[in-house]
Amino acid sequence: MPLASWLFVKDNQSIWIERPFGCSLIVAGPGSAREQHEFSDEHALDAFQIALAERLSETGWFLWGFDRDRRSGRDRRKIPRNAADRRRPAAVSRTR
Repeated sequence: MPLASWLFVKDNQSIWIERPFGCSLIVAGPGSAREQHEFSDEHALDAFQIALAERLSETGWFLWGFDRDRRSGRDRRKIPRNAADRRRPAAVSRTR
C-alpha cells in the first residue's frame, strides 16, 4: 500500500504532500501555496511524486516524516459495532 503523506522541511519552512484518495495528490507549502494534481492512473501519480521528491531533495529539502494510510490495518475497537453503517437517519420533521 502506498504511503499517504510526507512532510519535507527546509530551514523554517515545510511542504506537506498527501495522497488523499484515488489518483489525487495535494502539495501544501511552502507558506500558503497549495496545489492539487489529478492523474489518469497510479503509474503517472507515482512518477510525478518521485520526481517531485527528487527535486525537493536536490534543492535542500529534507524528508522529515511520513505517515501510512490510517485506514490500513486491523480495527482497533474493543467492542464491535451493531451495524456496519453508524450514521443515523435524519430526523423526520412533523408539522401539526
